Amino acid sequence: MRRTLGRIGLGPMGRRLWAALLAVVLAAAPVQAGPTIRVAVAEGAPPFSHRGPDGALTGFNVDIMRALCRAMAAACRFDEVPFQDVLEAVASGRYDVGLSNFLRSPEREARVAFSAPYWRSSSSLVGPAAETDRAVPQALAGRRVAVNGGSRQHAYAARIAGTLAALVEAPNLSGVWDALRDRRADLALVPTLAALGFLMSEEGKPFSTIGTPLVGDGLGGTVHIVVTKGRPDLKTAVDNAIAAIRADGSYQEVNRRYFPFDVY
Repeated sequence: MRRTLGRIGLGPMGRRLWAALLAVVLAAAPVQAGPTIRVAVAEGAPPFSHRGPDGALTGFNVDIMRALCRAMAAACRFDEVPFQDVLEAVASGRYDVGLSNFLRSPEREARVAFSAPYWRSSSSLVGPAAETDRAVPQALAGRRVAVNGGSRQHAYAARIAGTLAALVEAPNLSGVWDALRDRRADLALVPTLAALGFLMSEEGKPFSTIGTPLVGDGLGGTVHIVVTKGRPDLKTAVDNAIAAIRADGSYQEVNRRYFPFDVY
């Protein structure tokens, strides 16, 4: 470099100025950015995806996806979408991936691709703490039951609607808890981890889970990220990233932030 600068007739001061100018030019040069992944997450779904007190998007699903984005060296753009619309938003190609605690079903698999599992779900019935020891079928009979519209819990409750007093459909998990607190519903049927977050809060103190967690009838199983069809490269990248964050401890760090046990 010095020999080159010397040949073009620059003295020591000129060489220093040239080097400084070169550093500025290199710093301003565009850097090749990684791919941008469009991510849809369910709105109003604590502790999975919701707005914190400061207005920032947070939650288990959000932080897991951020860890996956780092593992994929990708930039991820998040948008909140009503729960009922997340799968359609991914199926139509408006978003590349969606996180809304999706369990596999043939109907869903016809429309989107499913990632490797990233946690395991069950469902729980939540109601007055005095009823905690009741069996689920008896507790449901003749009661008003709140569910998140479009969820697997909704599908189950709709199948047994004839045994219920009413099925109270809410637009999101926050709406389910509102129906329970406002006594528009006697019980709520929700994912167990969602119930845990609510019951640990101040507003959840009068309530408890009733009976044991449910896994049959589509109410439990492995949970997956949905990926737009026609992108096998993206599905492979997401699957590899799930394995990577499990191996390097990033997954466990996020897990501990939200739950007192391993949910994988």
